[in-house]
Amino acid sequence: MNKDREQDELKRLLGDGFRSIEEEVHQNTPNLQWFEEFVSERQERQKARFRRDLTIFLLLAGCILTLFSLTLFQMPVLFLLLQIIIFLGASIFTGITYRKKVKRI
Repeated sequence: MNKDREQDELKRLLGDGFRSIEEEVHQNTPNLQWFEEFVSERQERQKARFRRDLTIFLLLAGCILTLFSLTLFQMPVLFLLLQIIIFLGASIFTGITYRKKVKRI
């Protein structure tokens, strides 16, 4: 009998606690039209960003390929010099970042 009363008291306390939580939390969900507008707006922004990024990528790729072909066929000495400079720069950058990583550990 005492156990039943304790269980009833516990159920009542839990019910009161949940009721107070439900009163504090507003379950105000936006309507379907708002969600549809939100999604379509985000998709349009993503499409515009994708087009912009793709355009930038293609322009840079075209410039790099043009410079590469010009230096390779018109000025082979400049091409070799650029290759050496890029290789040395990449090696130095990799060495510096590796040392910083080792020092952190």
